Amino acid sequence: MEQLTIIEKEGANYKQFVLEGALNAYTVGEFQDNLYKAVTENNVVLDMSKLIELDPSGLGVLMAAYNDCEEAGYKLYFMSMSNESERTISGSGFKSLFHMITSVTEVK
Repeated sequence: MEQLTIIEKEGANYKQFVLEGALNAYTVGEFQDNLYKAVTENNVVLDMSKLIELDPSGLGVLMAAYNDCEEAGYKLYFMSMSNESERTISGSGFKSLFHMITSVTEVK
């Protein structure tokens, strides 16, 4: 079973989560709680450059977090996506909804 490592960082106007490993049905639980809390309090940046898997349950959590963030008046940013995360998000048909960035300096 794959694992997910989550590193949290604070910025001036955002909270960043660096995700490494697999974001799937087995690993999404703890991350989901932290993410849902963060999106109601601040802008959130997800560094997805080291994700090796993003399955439909992981994508569902990201979409729900996106909606919660927008409702709270903040933004959820996807940064530096791995090939796997890019493929999953593009395949969902919702990529155009998300705020894609290449650096935290782009957080507004």
